[in-house]
Amino acid sequence: MTRSFETKGPAITALSQRHKALLVLDVDEVVLHFITPFCELLADHGARLHPESFRLTGNVREISTGAALSGHRLDDITEQLYREQEARQRPVDHVHAALDELSRRADIVFLTAMTPSHYDRRRRALDQSGLAYPMIATERSKGAVVAELCGRWSGPVVFVDDLPPNLAAVQRSAPRVRLLHFMANDVFRPHLPALPQGAESATDWPAAAAMIRTWIED
Repeated sequence: MTRSFETKGPAITALSQRHKALLVLDVDEVVLHFITPFCELLADHGARLHPESFRLTGNVREISTGAALSGHRLDDITEQLYREQEARQRPVDHVHAALDELSRRADIVFLTAMTPSHYDRRRRALDQSGLAYPMIATERSKGAVVAELCGRWSGPVVFVDDLPPNLAAVQRSAPRVRLLHFMANDVFRPHLPALPQGAESATDWPAAAAMIRTWIED
């Protein structure tokens, strides 16, 4: 049986198009902090993150015993964070100024792999934070979605994500897209998998915005 992948948000054909260029942004660790509020929530559960590899499973341990939390328990805590994201997740430093400036040159779309059932909560969290750009939440490959977006935008397309596998998926499905790795919290940076060939990296929004501006003005 073929699995049905859920997607919520505006249809690609319904997205407003004011510019030839398009900027597609992941949300967690790119627009909103994820690791910092996740660690705060872990503390509420008597646990702590020990980033020894590029994953959560096996790297989160109970403070009292040192035992690693199971994947199931980590999923539950992540779900709690998404249920409470309006109160817990805050915008990444300088993202407002960067996107305000870039929105004069390119259309902006948020593309998140967060469980689509939390779409309304995330939409409110973004709107309350002054980040009212359209958002698609999907269980599909980000590569497939970005490839469809490329069918509408004829100019430069830039994709920004904190996970190298998502950058690689976009490169496979939409080779013309410029790729930027961005991760607001640096705890996992020493353990990053290799970025796809040609992908660039930025560690703050002023640097990211300067790079993106150059790409979309080529």
